[in-house]
Amino acid sequence: MVSFYGWNRADRFISAWTAAGFRIVGHFVFTKTYASKSAYVGYTHECAYVLAKGRPRLPENPLPDVQGWKYTGNKHHPTEKPVTSLQPLIESFTHPGAIVLDPFAGSGSTCVAALQSGRRYIGIEMMEKYHRVGQYRLAAVQRSMLRPAANGDWLPEAA
Repeated sequence: MVSFYGWNRADRFISAWTAAGFRIVGHFVFTKTYASKSAYVGYTHECAYVLAKGRPRLPENPLPDVQGWKYTGNKHHPTEKPVTSLQPLIESFTHPGAIVLDPFAGSGSTCVAALQSGRRYIGIEMMEKYHRVGQYRLAAVQRSMLRPAANGDWLPEAA
C-alpha cells in the first residue's frame, strides 16, 4: 500500500497503519517547484509511505525514493495528486489487470492513473461533487484511449 499523509500528523497515521497490521517498508518524497503553504518553512514537498503486510513481492525495478511532482493547479480537488506522479507507483507495485483501490478517491487521479496503466480500479469518495468530477475524468480518458486506425477500426491508443 502507498499512503500519502500529512507530515504534521505522521504519528496518527503510523499508529493507525500499525494497528491495521501494516509495517513501513519505504518512503517517498515528491519535490514540488512551488510552496503549497508557508509558515515556519515553505512546504515544497509531499510524502507517502510504502506499507506492507506479510512478504509481498519486491518490484522488479524499484523506484527512487525522491520523485517529481507536476503542479496540476488543483483544478479538480484541493489536494489533487498529479496522475504523472501516481502512475509510476501503480506500475511499480502492481501488475497489469490488478485492482487498485483508492478509499479516498477525491477527483479520481488514482483511478485515472490505474486506467492509463492497464489496471482495474475502485475509487471511494464521500463527496458527490468530487465523485462526479472523477467519473467525468475517467470517461474522458476512456474516450481518449481510443483512436481510429488507418483501416477505420478503433484501436487502443498507446499510453
